[in-house]
Amino acid sequence: MARAIESTDVVPAEPTYDALVARLEAVVEALERGDLPLEQSVERFAEGVRLAREASGRLDAAERRVEQLLEASGEGAGGDGGGAAPPAAGGR
Repeated sequence: MARAIESTDVVPAEPTYDALVARLEAVVEALERGDLPLEQSVERFAEGVRLAREASGRLDAAERRVEQLLEASGEGAGGDGGGAAPPAAGGR
């Protein structure tokens, strides 16, 4: 039977962007070594895809937040704030 969550239990927070990238790097290194059985390799690959998507989403959200802050301060893409050019059409 599962035990009840006690008030002293610590609920893990979502991993930080840096933690996601660090784990992704570890997954890539494990796959590049080539010493995992096929099933584990596929599981690690799936984990890597999930981590990459999550990290990319976090990075996109951070970029949007920076853009909002710059626009609110009058330094958006149309201003003289020296902001980066918008990304080229078609993605990354």
